[in-house]
Amino acid sequence: MSAAKGVTGAKGVLILVLVVVLGGVGWTSLYTINEWEQAVITQFGEVVGEPVTEAGLHVKLPWQRVQRFDSRLQRWDGSQTTTITRDRKTVNVDVTARWRINDAKRFLEAIRSINQADTRLNGIIAGAVKDEIAKYDLFEVIRSSNRILEVEETEIGIDLDSEEMAEITVQEVATLGSDLPELPQAPDGAYLAGRPIVLEGILLEARKRLNQIGLGIELEDILIKQLNYTQEIEANVYAQMNAELQKISAGFRSQGKKRAEERLGEMERELARINSEAEQRAQLIRGQAEAEAIRIYADAYNRDPDFYRFLRTLQAYETGLGPNSQILIGSDSPFFELLKDFREQKPSE
Repeated sequence: MSAAKGVTGAKGVLILVLVVVLGGVGWTSLYTINEWEQAVITQFGEVVGEPVTEAGLHVKLPWQRVQRFDSRLQRWDGSQTTTITRDRKTVNVDVTARWRINDAKRFLEAIRSINQADTRLNGIIAGAVKDEIAKYDLFEVIRSSNRILEVEETEIGIDLDSEEMAEITVQEVATLGSDLPELPQAPDGAYLAGRPIVLEGILLEARKRLNQIGLGIELEDILIKQLNYTQEIEANVYAQMNAELQKISAGFRSQGKKRAEERLGEMERELARINSEAEQRAQLIRGQAEAEAIRIYADAYNRDPDFYRFLRTLQAYETGLGPNSQILIGSDSPFFELLKDFREQKPSE
């Protein structure tokens, strides 16, 4: 009886050990892959089989390891690159790129980490940027189309007074960029140069270099974040912009002065017309008044010629003598005769 119990206990322990061993084997042999991941199985440092790219539960040998990599797009931001264009202009270019792992096995063998991939991309993309930008002039790297040159009919409104808005074309006041050459185009209108063409060339060149090295990654796209002039070119550009703005302001002032002179001429002509009409009207009134005075004088003379002559003589003395003047009148003076005749005629009247 005791021997049977001993055999049963040993079987239980054996089953328990077997369960633990099987659990350990299952725990170390099963692994899962997320949708955004891919994995590479290694055995004693060597890659085994092809990369696992399907999401879900997978099985491996217990002593094998799983190396997981992100399948999503990665962003690369390198350092600023200083390069020279075909027309010998030095520029600083800051680019960014997106990339992803397309061969996890090769990626693990060649790079092993995302940080190492960014480091390798620094040299590859910087070289592609320098080689491609050197094929074009500065304006071909900066501009994307010839739209900036199509501003001939654009007009700028200038409020010269509160009632009228004058229109001045851009060409009358600004010439900035008017001497720039146009981007070359094919007969069908497609551009043969310009920033999109430059970016496409940089991307193709960088992809070509990546394929030659075989890093297990692919470039999705490359964009220019910033393109700066060097200090020497910046100074020239600012000087040109300053001169252009001064020319624009001079154009506005010239237009304003021209309009002011036109308004001043119109005002002077209007003032001359008003003065002429006023002078004509004054002469007419003055003539009518003089005619009326002559008529009144004639009427008064016809009524009493002596009194009229006396009154006119008094008016002459009043006009000719001051307020403190004294006169001596002789007996043969006409004025004395008038006073004498006037006194002799007064009682009889």
